[in-house]
Amino acid sequence: MGIRRFLRNWRRSRAVRHVRSVLYEGLTVDARRSGMIEPILRQLLQSEYERPEINGIAMVVREGDRVLELGAGLGIISAVAGRAVGPLGRVLSYEANSSLLADTQAFFSANGIENVTMVNAVLVNELDPKPRKFHLSGSFAESSLLGVKGPRAKGSVEVAANSLSSVLSEFQPDVLICDIEGAELELFPAFPSSNLRAAVIELHPHRLSPGQIQSIHDGLAAKGLRRQLPGPGGTVEVYTRSP
Repeated sequence: MGIRRFLRNWRRSRAVRHVRSVLYEGLTVDARRSGMIEPILRQLLQSEYERPEINGIAMVVREGDRVLELGAGLGIISAVAGRAVGPLGRVLSYEANSSLLADTQAFFSANGIENVTMVNAVLVNELDPKPRKFHLSGSFAESSLLGVKGPRAKGSVEVAANSLSSVLSEFQPDVLICDIEGAELELFPAFPSSNLRAAVIELHPHRLSPGQIQSIHDGLAAKGLRRQLPGPGGTVEVYTRSP
């Protein structure tokens, strides 16, 4: 790394460390909350954080919708969806990492988001699931049911598992949002029948092979949800049901 690049990165890091909050998509985000790391904070400051997922929400979510979210993370996408569905809509959001929940709930409260319900669990394709091992990373965004390798691995925790088919039947979502670090492979080739109108799914080619990703496209198409081209960007795909 050249000295100029080093100094530029050092100045940026120093500036980011002094940020206390960020206004993002009309939401005030605490820069010192749990789960916040410098790369994510930079993305927020540059208006780039989860931009493809936000684009996908704009493409398919309607006022009054019921949205099921898998992988809430910092809750920013949850809040964007909550605002998109309006006071008559609901968002049911699942997050496996319990260390994020308190600050995410505080984030919702600070921004007047009252239609998002958080559940500390994972959804799986089983009718009577047992708790699952959830592998933690130094960055919450890399934590996964699939495991974490290398120096970023921070052990694992046991987390409750709920039945995807039961939740689909009981909650009756119109739209699914999913970002679960490769664990989408377990859900979507054998996705249960549902009345979903659309899905916004971040795929993870660093974890899944091209053949596995194609099996997700095919599995959703078999349930009437077809991939939309062009997509919203990055590795996020939007699937919609044909009229």
